[in-house]
Order: sequence, then C-alpha cells, then structure tokens
Amino acid sequence: MRHRKHVYLLAGCLLAQAALAGCGGGTSGKEGSDQPGQDGKPVVSNDPVTLSFKMNVGSITSQEGFMTVFGDKIKEKFPHVTPVFVPADVTLKTILETGQPLDIYYDSFANTPTNLLQNGLQYDLTGLIKQYNYDVSPLEKTSVDAQRQLANGGMYGLPVSIDSVALLYNKGLFNQFGLPYPKDNMTMDDLYELTRKMSRVVDGVNYYGFGTSLGFVLSLDPLAPQFVDPASNKGSFSSETFKRPFQALTGLFRIPNNEYDKTTLAYSAQLKMFGEQRLAMLLGPNALGTRYFADKDKTLDWDLTTYPTYKEAANTGPQNAPGYFYVTSNSKHKEAAFQVAAYVTSPEFQKHLARKGYVPALQKPEIVSEFGKDIPFLKDKHVQALFTANPAPIVKLTPYQAIALAEAQTAFNDIQFAGKDLNTVLREADERINQKIAAELAKSK
Repeated sequence: MRHRKHVYLLAGCLLAQAALAGCGGGTSGKEGSDQPGQDGKPVVSNDPVTLSFKMNVGSITSQEGFMTVFGDKIKEKFPHVTPVFVPADVTLKTILETGQPLDIYYDSFANTPTNLLQNGLQYDLTGLIKQYNYDVSPLEKTSVDAQRQLANGGMYGLPVSIDSVALLYNKGLFNQFGLPYPKDNMTMDDLYELTRKMSRVVDGVNYYGFGTSLGFVLSLDPLAPQFVDPASNKGSFSSETFKRPFQALTGLFRIPNNEYDKTTLAYSAQLKMFGEQRLAMLLGPNALGTRYFADKDKTLDWDLTTYPTYKEAANTGPQNAPGYFYVTSNSKHKEAAFQVAAYVTSPEFQKHLARKGYVPALQKPEIVSEFGKDIPFLKDKHVQALFTANPAPIVKLTPYQAIALAEAQTAFNDIQFAGKDLNTVLREADERINQKIAAELAKSK
C-alpha cells in the first residue's frame, strides 16, 4: 500500500478554527519511562533531542517561516529540543527511501489517507494520550471525530489549525455597480440572485458574479457530499447527497454572463480576475484567497462573509478542513514529539497561532480575540466569517479521494462544455471512478 497517488492539495495556509487542550506530564526523568513521578504523573527526559518536522502546508515553506510560527516557541518551551525543518522539496518518498528521520508531520485531513496512511506513517496516539492525561475534549469536536473515524477509534494526530470555506467579495466592484455587499448567512438562493445582478458585460468587458474552487468547496459543502462509499469503495456521485450540492455549485456557472470557458475556469485564473476587478465573489479556501490578495495586491478592496446556507440545512456551516500534527510511526522520539504536539494545541500556543493568522483551535473568546493581530492585511476585515459556526460533520475519506476529486472536475466540464445532462454526467463519473479504484485494488493484491 505504498504506491503513490496524485493528491488533492488543500490550499495550504490554513487560517483555521480549532480547539485546544493542555497536557499533563512531568519535566524530569527518562524519555519513554512509564514510571510515575512523585506527583503520580509520567516523567519525561530533559536529555537533548532533535525532532524533525515536515510541514505540508503552503504557508510554511522555509526554515525561517517554520521557526517564526513553530520552531522558536517550541525551543523556548522545551530548551532540550532542537526542532529541525525538513525542506519543502524533500518528499515523503525520499524520506522513506533514505531513512531520514521524521518525527512530526503537519498535513491536512484531506491529504492524510494518501500521504500518511499509504506510506505507513500513522501512529495511534491513544497510549500517549492516556499516559500523559491529555484531555481532547476542548479540541474542536468535528476534528477529533474525524480522527477517531479515520483511526477506527484511535487518534493519529492532534488538530493544530482548521481551514474552511468563506465567501470573498470585491468591494470595489460592488461599489462600481451600486449593489449592496454580500451578508453573513445568505442562502444559496440569495447567492444566485446576487450573481445574476453582478454578472454583466459593460463596454465589451465581461464582469463575472461568482467563482469557486470547485473541488475544495464541494469537499467541504454543508450538505457533506461523500465522493466514495467507504464500505463498497464505489463512487457516490449518483447519490442524492452528492447531487444536491454539485448541482447548486455548478449551476452558478450557467447564469448568463457568468459562463466560464476553459481558459478562465481554473481557480488560479479566477483569482487573477478577482484582482483585476472582473470577478465579484469568490467562494474558496479561507486562507488561500485572503493571503493571495494580501501578497499580490495590497490596494485591493475586499472583505469576507460566511458560506451560503441551504434551506434544508439553514443552521449548518461548511465542514472544517483541519491540519494535524502527526507523530510518525518511524519516529525514535515519540514521547518528546507528543509533548511538542500537545503544547502546540495548548491555549498558550494557540493564542500565538491566532495572532499569526491561524484561526485558533480553541473557541475561547480570549484566544479568538487575538486572531490576526500580527497580520496587517486582516485589519478591519470581517474575520469572524473565517470561524465556521455549527460546522457539518467531516465526511469520512477513503484512499481513493484523489481519484474522485479529479472526476468531479471532469463531470463539471462535461456539463459546462459538452452539454451533457446532470444524471448522465454523474453516472459516467461513477463508472470511471469504479474502474480506477478497481485498478488500484488490483495493484495491491
């Protein structure tokens, strides 16, 4: 099961919601000792130890960035620990083939089946959670539930940050056309109506009302579409659960003057059009959109609002997309790595992450209030929209999620450019998914 697949990459900056927990444990004695100290708590070595970190998130791609967000504070808390950043261009395959050390792996939930599980790097933290009296209850519930489901009741990782989906809108374009800005808790019907009003051609210029990163958004939709049935390993595109959000999102691209072609449909092209004042609303990863425009165009006038709601799920927000600290199976310092991961989920560290623009993992007012204070481009923005209220449960993933995600885009293209009807497109997508999964299963025999 170590064959590789192309993974759907979550936009990596992970401005996230989350919840945090503290961690019990002494500060003296030998690492790995299961003998309690005088206070009844397990003891941990203060002997020097080097821990290697690989960060599969787009916001941290350099040693400097790693130290600023994680390494310096880890070193301050644990002077005996030397955190080492594994360069972004060093792949998991290279690490496994060369035997390089890897103690903590930071990755999104969506990438976990392909990156962690299929490389055999998962390690159940249940024993360490019990050993160090670590309390998971303050952690964001859907993130914990997703891990429990993934690990069959165990827990492979601790949630550090949680991306989600929000609506980014171009204030300048709304001002230009004299229309009110989008508001929190809009319905899908409201979004359709606003898209119709904003989509137009003026002096030969096509102004688009709406755009989205289809795969990412569809994966986190409040109606929780399941791409692959985990029981049968068959595609679920033809199910009503999948069909409803797929039809709602793709239907926006058939509104007059909001009809994209093959050169403008890519999310990168939509980001560019948003910056060029040609796209009014962009539904996509919280972190990628906001940080993209902050880096590319500091003069662009934009803001945020929450994910539109459905009539049948009026009080349900989109699913969260957590990023976890995973202690790897081949770490030689699992207890030290767990202590570090536990500290990163503590209120102290989460307040630090919040200031750096990571929506905190603990939904406590004193931590949430710190959000974005070290990030100038978030000043005066409606950052509350980045905190998903009442998130939908995170859908269970299978190792074949990447196969299905690719077919979601193909299905959309078949509707948009080939003129096929919805039911035919989704049935054909399931057929392709099933064929590809069968081929992968055959390889593993």
